[in-house]
Amino acid sequence: MTTPSRMRLEATGQESGSKTAAKARLIAGLTAGFIFAVCWWFLSNGSAESWLIGAPALATAVWARLRLREDSELRLSLVGLAKFLPLFVWESFRGGVDVVRRTLTHPLRVNPGFVNYRTRLETPAARTFFTSCVGLLPGTLAADLKDDLLEIHSLDLSADLGTELRRLEAAVARLVSQPGRGL
Repeated sequence: MTTPSRMRLEATGQESGSKTAAKARLIAGLTAGFIFAVCWWFLSNGSAESWLIGAPALATAVWARLRLREDSELRLSLVGLAKFLPLFVWESFRGGVDVVRRTLTHPLRVNPGFVNYRTRLETPAARTFFTSCVGLLPGTLAADLKDDLLEIHSLDLSADLGTELRRLEAAVARLVSQPGRGL
């Protein structure tokens, strides 16, 4: 049986823990707010009038940052980010060139259709991020994601999309510090 004095100690311990968590959230919010404010100040060239839009945007950004941090399963890796950024730039460039090439070639070189791809990423957040990145690959667009099965619309079914998807998936796995099954 728990005595009243012990109950007070347990409650105080829990309260102390929640105070620590609240303090950590406050510090995280202030830090994010400061970083976002400095970014806004640079983007607006220090214009005081810009804060009419900037202040609500800043408040929304801080709120979103705290909520996403709290609920997110993603843990970004700096090494993974360093490897992902060049891939992102390269695939964006390749995708743009592919669009130009396809639109300027007559007749249009398309063989459209849908491809299913079973992702090996384990968390829903990592899968969702991967799904968002699929559009970087030339001629592709993610159409649907159910559990670990991704449906992709491709402009060219004869392209080797599987190799490209595995390479992108491995880069996303490194970025979010998640090995995944067989990656």
